[in-house]
Amino acid sequence: MRASIAQLEAFYWIARLGSFHAAARHMHLTQPTVSGRIAELEATLGTRLFDRTHQRAELTTHGRAIVDSVDRLLKLSDDIALHSQSSRTLRGLLRVGAVESVALMTLPKLLPRFVARYPDLKIELTLDVSSALNRKLNAKELDLAVLTDPEVGDGITVQAVGLIELAWFAAPHTSLPDRPLTPADLAGMPILTMPSPSTIFRAISAWFDAAGIEPAHLSTCNSLALMARLVAAGQGVAVLPTAMVRNELDAGQLRLLHCAMAVPSGTLVVAFWGPVHRYRPLVATITEALHESTLVAPLGRIAPIERG
Repeated sequence: MRASIAQLEAFYWIARLGSFHAAARHMHLTQPTVSGRIAELEATLGTRLFDRTHQRAELTTHGRAIVDSVDRLLKLSDDIALHSQSSRTLRGLLRVGAVESVALMTLPKLLPRFVARYPDLKIELTLDVSSALNRKLNAKELDLAVLTDPEVGDGITVQAVGLIELAWFAAPHTSLPDRPLTPADLAGMPILTMPSPSTIFRAISAWFDAAGIEPAHLSTCNSLALMARLVAAGQGVAVLPTAMVRNELDAGQLRLLHCAMAVPSGTLVVAFWGPVHRYRPLVATITEALHESTLVAPLGRIAPIERG
């Protein structure tokens, strides 16, 4: 008797996620169903594949020996499915993380597309700052994340989708010199920023460091939308994504500050566990919505960077 695709998928996700419970949750199955599939697979192969004596399900020597072969077989299975009905290859629970700017500008259009194109997919959404999403992705608490400038470990694929333009903003009537502003002009003002080590925090630090100046009044806030409201109320200046506050600029609620030195842009990426083929259609849908929202400036055709 041969192993089935269902049994091999259960093996693959337990090996990937580290537990029977996580694999069952990811595949949208009950844990007894996943355990049963592994028991059948072990009976077919005549060997134990996981050591269950620890908190995590650790691969045995025999389990490690077949991981690469199972991955290749599932890739072939998905490639065959892509020729007939690609959207149906994505099913079960998908844990997605996104930064706030993506949530505000993209999710209203993106989530209906998920429902229409991937009807068998259940989305569990987490909104957080990039540093927190990066940590959760590396800890396998997320399957996919849309974030800026991540530092990822082996096994995570990173697809860059565009640049997020950042700039300084203030309330319309903030008193500032009538010329291109320098770090010295803003160093003494109340500055609002995302917590370290966020992309915006690093961008502000680099901007002041280039002039050898340290800002005197730096306050952190983990919400870009709240930061924009506080700036509009005259509570300080901040670096914000220009596309995210376009309506506030048009309404005269915010003022774009012209600076002698540009703020470094952030690179928005889609990062996910597993080989490129598995999430290719989903990443294409996300990229499409991001470009339509004008949140990012397209980078052109960029090859995925696969780690590990």
